[in-house]
Amino acid sequence: MVIAVAGSGGKTTRIHKLRDQWLSQGKTVFVGTTTHMKIEKETILDPSIEEIKEQLEKKNYCMAGTSIAGTQKIGPLPDEILKQAADFADAALIEADGSRGLPVKYPDSYEPVIPDFADEIQIVTGLSALGRTCREASHRKDLVLQCLGIKEDDILEPVHLQRLVTEGYVNPLRRRHPSARVRVCPGQVNTLYEKVIARFLQEEKDVSLIQKEWFSSQPKLIIFGAGHVARQLLKLAGFLDFYTIVLDDREEFANREKLPEADEVYCCDFQKAEEYLPEGDQHYYVVVTRGHAGDEICVKKVLARSYAYLGMIGSRKKVKAAFESLEAQGFSKEAVEGIHAPIGLAIGARTPEEIAVSIAAELIQIKNQGTVSTMTKELLETQENGVLCIIIKKSGSSPRGVGSMMLVCKDKVIGSIGGGALENEVIRTAPQISQITVRDFSLSNEESANLGMICGGTNQILFVPICQ
Repeated sequence: MVIAVAGSGGKTTRIHKLRDQWLSQGKTVFVGTTTHMKIEKETILDPSIEEIKEQLEKKNYCMAGTSIAGTQKIGPLPDEILKQAADFADAALIEADGSRGLPVKYPDSYEPVIPDFADEIQIVTGLSALGRTCREASHRKDLVLQCLGIKEDDILEPVHLQRLVTEGYVNPLRRRHPSARVRVCPGQVNTLYEKVIARFLQEEKDVSLIQKEWFSSQPKLIIFGAGHVARQLLKLAGFLDFYTIVLDDREEFANREKLPEADEVYCCDFQKAEEYLPEGDQHYYVVVTRGHAGDEICVKKVLARSYAYLGMIGSRKKVKAAFESLEAQGFSKEAVEGIHAPIGLAIGARTPEEIAVSIAAELIQIKNQGTVSTMTKELLETQENGVLCIIIKKSGSSPRGVGSMMLVCKDKVIGSIGGGALENEVIRTAPQISQITVRDFSLSNEESANLGMICGGTNQILFVPICQ
């Protein structure tokens, strides 16, 4: 087996992975290059075929190439020696492309340099390019720009990587090397989002089906004040899967013993609150300090940044006075009137528990107005293998929206797409899935009756196998 590895953003890592896999199976492995490659330990420079065979017989592994003066790289062996070395070993890995350490590229006319005897060509593209500009992430930038039709400061997205790989490598290599198998093997894959994108690239499926916002981290709820309302709200926030941060200026309130449900607790002067606030513009802020002065300080800290929600406790009289004060200090009327105050939905709440329920209800209302991630912390951080099940389309009535997802593993399920008979049917279907699949689950026909559903509508579920 001779595999040529081309592309960018993880070729060496890919070669090491395959090498270690084959060595663990007792196979002899040869590694070489048709371009340039970094010298590694025990690399043989300018060898004869006899020296290569000797090392393969002695150690089961040999990396060899020609020396390049003044560098820590090797060049290609003569064609005849390279072919003989590949034939002698059980498996040969040939690095056939260069990218100067950058995650994406579009090859020049003479690239990649694939040996005629390659059985398989693996094309690597680095997913670390996602979210970066074309200028900073691209090798042969002008060719990349020409292929994509974008500007050098535009942000690279999955569709860009797919186009570069397809037009720059997959299609031309299949024409030039019809007898070789051509595969896409993405590199630099870490997050769940990147694992899904990698699977789409591997299977050469349209990656535009995936929306990044589905994979956003769980929303953060920042509560100013650690009194009775805050403590009750924390209990509800856990059920709603908010990551919670509490700030108060009283040590007897702002501590782990009093607030065990909080993810982070800080005792600080509210004037220095910005030092403890998270980065990002989609967080939720609840101001429930013990007095008007503290409330106004905290509100001003939040108004100075972007946010998804800002609510402040208080009577209508107090709120009116606070709004007038904020406008007098230079805050725009539009920004001030965007504050949810008095905080919470108007349900006649009186006790701390009831007020917390009204606030939680308002948070849900705001959070679910648009396309919002339902990603849980456990799902976001999991390293489990399984089949990811995502609602990608819905009509009619169903408990969860587009982008809701769960990972069906061998012995557990992480996340939810709404529970009930639909979720159970999807869980039963997932183990049968071996490649990217889309299936419809109808809530309004005979299939709906079989699932025990009484509300009308249809869910389209995307199944994506996830392997680490």
